[in-house]
Amino acid sequence: MRYSAPHVISFFLAVWLCCNVSDALAQTDFDDITVTPELQPSGETFHGYAEYRIAVSNRSPDAAHQVTLILPKETFGVSGSRIREITRSVVVGPTVTIHVSLLQPPVPMAYGSKLGVAIDGMVQKEEVSLSGGQHGRGELGRRHVSVGVGAPPRRGTRTKSYPLSLRILISRNIDATALHTHANKLLSPSPAGSVSLPSGGPVRPGGGGATASYETIDLGLPVSEWNTNWLGFSRYDGVIVTDEDSRQMPPDVQAALWHYVECGGALLVLGERELPEKWGLKESLQPEPPTGAAGIAVYEVGFGQCIVSPETDTKSLNQNQWRWVVESWLKTAAPWHWSNSIAEANRIFPVVNKLGIPVRGLFLLMLFFAVAIGPVNLIVLSRKRRRIWLLWTTPVISLMTCLAVFAYATFAEGWKRVVRTEGLTILDERVHRATTIGWTAFYSALTPGEGLHFGYETELTPQISARNTNKVLTIDWTRDQYLASGWIAARVPTHFMIRKSEIRRERVTVRRGTDARLSMVNGLGADISQFWLKDRDGTIYAATNIPAGLAAELVLQPDLHIDNLSRSTEIFQLEFWDPTINQELDRGNFSPMLRDEMRWHGMLLSDNVTVSVQDRERQWEITDQLLRHSYNIKTDRVGGSLRIYGERSLNLRAIFASDNWIENIEHLKINPEKYLRPGCYIAALDTSPFIEEGLQNATEKQYSSVVYGKRRERRSAFPTNSIGIFLGDGSHTNYDRF
Repeated sequence: MRYSAPHVISFFLAVWLCCNVSDALAQTDFDDITVTPELQPSGETFHGYAEYRIAVSNRSPDAAHQVTLILPKETFGVSGSRIREITRSVVVGPTVTIHVSLLQPPVPMAYGSKLGVAIDGMVQKEEVSLSGGQHGRGELGRRHVSVGVGAPPRRGTRTKSYPLSLRILISRNIDATALHTHANKLLSPSPAGSVSLPSGGPVRPGGGGATASYETIDLGLPVSEWNTNWLGFSRYDGVIVTDEDSRQMPPDVQAALWHYVECGGALLVLGERELPEKWGLKESLQPEPPTGAAGIAVYEVGFGQCIVSPETDTKSLNQNQWRWVVESWLKTAAPWHWSNSIAEANRIFPVVNKLGIPVRGLFLLMLFFAVAIGPVNLIVLSRKRRRIWLLWTTPVISLMTCLAVFAYATFAEGWKRVVRTEGLTILDERVHRATTIGWTAFYSALTPGEGLHFGYETELTPQISARNTNKVLTIDWTRDQYLASGWIAARVPTHFMIRKSEIRRERVTVRRGTDARLSMVNGLGADISQFWLKDRDGTIYAATNIPAGLAAELVLQPDLHIDNLSRSTEIFQLEFWDPTINQELDRGNFSPMLRDEMRWHGMLLSDNVTVSVQDRERQWEITDQLLRHSYNIKTDRVGGSLRIYGERSLNLRAIFASDNWIENIEHLKINPEKYLRPGCYIAALDTSPFIEEGLQNATEKQYSSVVYGKRRERRSAFPTNSIGIFLGDGSHTNYDRF
């Protein structure tokens, strides 16, 4: 068929008109200001932050305007804990375009999807239409099953599992259909159970429960237009890109993606044998050969993991390689699938000793009021023959009682504001990055009027139940991440799980004196209570009570010496007792209570677990069909306590992949030799310099943190037994290699 020139011109003209009409429909004009949505969240996600990126353009040649974005502009009722409003104000200069990000924490938005715009303080009548997915921990999607490491089932109020169908971000170069089909074929049901990874209906294994499922999300944008803040990636349990994507990524997108990995994310890069040259990270990272999955390179990056494969598509990955990828996704998703009530969160991370209403004191006060306003008042006035005074004595006694109740409630705790923070920071001195995880909690006798303040790169996961609370929440991103209203109430503790990634220049300087003794200089900006350093031979040195900016001598710790191989796992024993669990094991069933207890103690388990009876009523073997992990369970007598034997990882990734961050951070201080790697150090601080205080004018502060430092060493033109260390003032000093 021949095409004439007019037909060809008409075709291209139609395409041009469609593109321009589409752009015109997407943008909304307000006199000099044009507002255009650029990036909106897709799919249904449950943790992390969702980003709305809006382009704001000022067409005026000489006038600047202050533009405030309001999401949503109007709501249609708020039930449960929902975000009523997210705002951000910017000043747009003449003929300037600014890209503005509105970030939504893992709390559902109030009903309403229109974006409001205020220009120079005047709210515009016209609205901007947005189309996006659902985000946040709400009532939606509770049909999904949870996978990963859980919270303690036998301590206080039992927690509830949130929906955790894994969410994987893929680039446009990844064939989603082929990915699902191939993964399902390789990880197909086995005779003992089943594994169903694609987003179709999960299949129940023989041990009860349900298997993991995942869904892929394609933003419909080239990687050059992906998120430029790591928080925009935080809602994904994994990301898959190709070597072509890595070449097309601009530096800001690449940095955001890498910071996501540092904060516990999982990244799969196809078509590369090692980290892409463009990323400039080869010198600071070395791959670890994966057990039983030759052909891929695994990089431990902060709390996260990057897997690199030379295969150009997912269809070329074999079964063992796929298991590594899926396990990495599960570890990224593990901390987020439990809902802690207020009481349970305060039990895990107490910020106030007594949680509840002072019932006894208030009851006695009410009893005194009833006696005083009734019999006593009547008897006294009758004796004085002044019963008419009841008209004024009754309201006076009522008023005095109200004042007494207010005074009792107020002065019982005073005017205190309590802040408690504990965190673990990986301080990579080689690239000046600090990656932090932890908990922060607040308690105030009176509702603070100024809210909570955090940085732009801080992720907050509030420990609130959408069904059991009714809070109207607002956030303002103008100057910082300002949790304006609804987040903290009088006499109710507020807890957040926290993650952040930022540039930091703190460091520890280690030097060897002329007498061959090692010393260190505390450059962390806070007093160090305990310090451990591991040299290249596996020898551990320690020091205590080092003030900020001062030096201390390091003392050899022969009792903490571990072989030069730096074991990454340990064999452990867990004892647990519940007669009903023994009976379930004999039936070949894996009790959810036992599953939760094992997860709480750091064992990564999927829900595809089978039970093999080795010796009835005495010995059993639990096998995770998906992750290929096995655990032996024994008891000395029928119905006796169970002893669980297994292998547990000893690395920073394993600490992240649990809901029990606080206990694991303490374990890091108790057994530093198990986690230290050559050339690294652990510093225990009585302050928390890497996490914001949040609440202003706090009267009581409880801080504790651990820094896992990766030292920066540079070689210079000196003998091979020396290392060059660059001091804070820019000078260079040569020290002996240790």
